Amino acid sequence: MKVLIVFNHPAPYKVRAFNELSKFVQLDVIFEREKAGDRPLAFYNCNEYKFNAMFYKNGYIGNEGTCTKKVKQFIAKNYKNYDFIIMNGYSHLSEMMSINYMHRHKIPFGLMINGGLRKNESCLKKMIKKSYIKKASFYLSPCNKANEYLIYYGAKKDKIFLYPYSTFYETDILKKPLTQDEKQTIRSKFHLPNGKLFICPTQFIKRKNNIQLIEQFRDKKDSLLLVGSGKEENKYSKMIAKNNLSNIYILNFVKKDELFDLMKSCDAFITLSKYDIYGQTTLEAFACGLPVISSDNVVSSLQYVENNKNGFIVNLKKPKTISDAIDKINYGMSQNAISTAHKVSLEQEGLKLFEILKGLQK
Repeated sequence: MKVLIVFNHPAPYKVRAFNELSKFVQLDVIFEREKAGDRPLAFYNCNEYKFNAMFYKNGYIGNEGTCTKKVKQFIAKNYKNYDFIIMNGYSHLSEMMSINYMHRHKIPFGLMINGGLRKNESCLKKMIKKSYIKKASFYLSPCNKANEYLIYYGAKKDKIFLYPYSTFYETDILKKPLTQDEKQTIRSKFHLPNGKLFICPTQFIKRKNNIQLIEQFRDKKDSLLLVGSGKEENKYSKMIAKNNLSNIYILNFVKKDELFDLMKSCDAFITLSKYDIYGQTTLEAFACGLPVISSDNVVSSLQYVENNKNGFIVNLKKPKTISDAIDKINYGMSQNAISTAHKVSLEQEGLKLFEILKGLQK
């Protein structure tokens, strides 16, 4: 089976997923850009390409946009060589030109999305999105909420296929939860306390709703660790100092491998985000053995969090339910979190994508 995927830029987690898929198919990937405008080159240094990767170096717009006819021209010249063509986007001009060309010439293609959550938008924007989404022959979606998004924009339900969307390998998943002594050894490096510790790797921006999260720990004995950066950081610090919240900690920058160790040393993951079209940190928390407390606005959480088993889904308009969830989180949920992570590893992503394509080929 020979497959062509068109993707924006070589984000390491997607390169790893494509590497897994390439174990089963002959895979070519066109990257519309060598890098995103807001990413340093060092971000891509870990990439190892086990498939045929092609890069376009011109026609960049903003941090991620592209406007080049080269993608369309490659498809026009080579589409007969592929069993499947998969677009991983529809919003950049390069992608729009390619989709229009394939639709006009009756060349079937799939659309692979990384998440989706409906929000208020103009009728014009909805109409444009719908005109491109409905042109696909089939859809690869990471969760049921994203399915609803696709259907809203014109996709047919029976043409949507679920795949696990991941950032970690099986070897990254904790074998068993750390003991309290093991956790404290890691925490001591970051000067963090013993006792129940909740972690939230996040952006310090309004959408992530960290003010409400801090407020939830005002009268708790448990501690909260915020890891990240952003323009609201000063607001958090002032709130913590004003209310003498000695159980709230902030870490600005932690390397990816250190962050996973740090997460493993905590007792639970919590996010009260107002809007996330997917939310990979939920799944990464499971891989670190952490049960998850999440708002019902995080799409990945709605797919994988099971109340009282590996965490809790909470409603931001019901603060009491959030407080109760914090109190109910326990060590016994950690093994269930690890079991959930095994369902959404990179290996599972590659295998499932292949199985979907194999089924469509029949």
